[in-house]
Amino acid sequence: MTLENCKKLLKHFNNIVDGTIPEPEGHKDWKDVIHNAKIRAAEMEKRIERKLKHPKYAHLKEEPKKEVKKNVKK
Repeated sequence: MTLENCKKLLKHFNNIVDGTIPEPEGHKDWKDVIHNAKIRAAEMEKRIERKLKHPKYAHLKEEPKKEVKKNVKK
């Protein structure tokens, strides 16, 4: 599974958990779906972290931005 797919699935699981995706009419066990989405979102976050540590995705890591000093004439 690619990093992009992992991020898409994480977003989908989070949408289920926070209620962005409403319960389908007539669904019997929506509480189970929400519970499973919470578990899978946590697993997907771990998977994304592991993938970002891999050298293949090293260029995607967010590096802290350096502060640029402005030349201010007084």
